[in-house]
Amino acid sequence: MRLELALLPESGELVEIAFRKARKEARKMGKQRNRLKKAKSRAIKKIEISANYFNEVMQRPATSFPYLKKLHPFYKELIGATVDLDKTLPAIKRLGTSGKIALRLKRQYISKAKGLQKGEEGKATAIVREFYGRLSSIAKKAGKAIKAYNQTVKKARELPNVRFDLATAIIAGYPNTGKTTILGRLTKSRAKVASYPFTTQKLEIGYLTHNYDSIQLIDTPGLLDRPLKKRNKVERKAIAALRHLGKAIVFVVDPTERCGFPLEKQANLLKDIKKELKGVKVLVVLNKADIASEEEINAGKKAFLKAVLEGQGIESCLEEKIAKILGK
Repeated sequence: MRLELALLPESGELVEIAFRKARKEARKMGKQRNRLKKAKSRAIKKIEISANYFNEVMQRPATSFPYLKKLHPFYKELIGATVDLDKTLPAIKRLGTSGKIALRLKRQYISKAKGLQKGEEGKATAIVREFYGRLSSIAKKAGKAIKAYNQTVKKARELPNVRFDLATAIIAGYPNTGKTTILGRLTKSRAKVASYPFTTQKLEIGYLTHNYDSIQLIDTPGLLDRPLKKRNKVERKAIAALRHLGKAIVFVVDPTERCGFPLEKQANLLKDIKKELKGVKVLVVLNKADIASEEEINAGKKAFLKAVLEGQGIESCLEEKIAKILGK
């Protein structure tokens, strides 16, 4: 599932499109000998087309923006972590109101055009021009709401396309323990690695096939060992995935401690995750075993019983073990 949301035209562009559509439709009208009837009908057409288009665009966010009650819990939490709903929802309401105001003005100015009498044909152009001015003013006032909504759309487009029909394992652990490397090794995907304290800024998704079964693997941003309420938005994305998606957790440990976190702290993080996700199966992986010393590996095995050794060139059978804990 991916959230498909469209950007709105900026306020100036929006009215230009509306006026252009109005002129185009007015030109399509058949020739009329009666000057008054011709002036009135063309004015009404321009007002009607421009107002209707403006309203359609203004109502679009309310009809296309996902209703939170109908979303999968994963997306509810992820949207809350990614998008500022306190600004987005009022902006959507404001846009809808702007569209309704345009329709009220449409009725008002169409009535003016219909009321023109013989000899007042020239006033039809003035009525359209006045309506265009009012519509431009409405659009300008809605400019901030349009920008706020468009910012939300841009962020929403970055949300991962998660499949809820597949068995899913979450790859978790502290930053720089090698989670992205393991995801790439298992799924042959090329996840981007950035040089921030959190090496994975988004949820990276990969798929592997085991005995004709597809398994979804999700690499999460690094989780810090602290209460959920103290975690930032990037960390909350990982919590959303852990809580709502995974049937199993592949917890990646760096026994060399080159990640910057001692084994004790990594063990505490695992305990924290187990408490938060009671009943979820856990597979612990001692990564970087190819560069770890024997002493470091032994210390890792002592801290994490039944852990799987993993590293470059090491036959860990990790794929089979993940499939097994997922019941595949």
